[in-house]
Amino acid sequence: MSRTTPEEAFAEARAAMERGDWDGVFACLDPDNLLKIAENGVARFLMGGEATAAIFTALCAAHDVPGDMVAALHTLLQRITESARVSVSQASRSEPGAMLRQSLRHKQIVDEYRKALKATLKAVPDLARFTAALERALRADGGGGSVSSKLFVDEIVEEVSITGTRAWATRRSAAGHSEDVGFVRRRGQWYIRVLGKRPGGGRG
Repeated sequence: MSRTTPEEAFAEARAAMERGDWDGVFACLDPDNLLKIAENGVARFLMGGEATAAIFTALCAAHDVPGDMVAALHTLLQRITESARVSVSQASRSEPGAMLRQSLRHKQIVDEYRKALKATLKAVPDLARFTAALERALRADGGGGSVSSKLFVDEIVEEVSITGTRAWATRRSAAGHSEDVGFVRRRGQWYIRVLGKRPGGGRG
């Protein structure tokens, strides 16, 4: 589909999910949402030990993610792990001054990791395909995915309201459950924003 309307974008994503096509689903999502989904997937791989970290490294290589950026993520995660051990050790000694300094150092390392992760994901040539590969690998590993496999399935979109390049609508399931869903238009195509709240909190 061309996704020239929010309804077309939703219909394309729903059809892709119904046939189990993660590439097709993620191609319909707004890049800002993809970043958040990918961040979650990467964290689960890197926190899963050497085996899952190796899977992540291989995925990155297959999707032309810069190797030096991937290596930096591994290094920062190792620093976070070591810093956490130090924090626990200092907490057991109950030295308030040392604990505070270590807490600040730990936070700085975590902030560096988050910044590096965002930069790495923004360097991915095709974020939708990469996020789809992460999702498949997570599910193959047996831990479940970052996104429900029932997302959009048996749903319709109603009450679409467009303002410029933004739109809001209501997702309604066959069981009658409803919630807001956003859309954004980029370069003539509409993308779904499943993460976010409608301004004002009401439907319009």
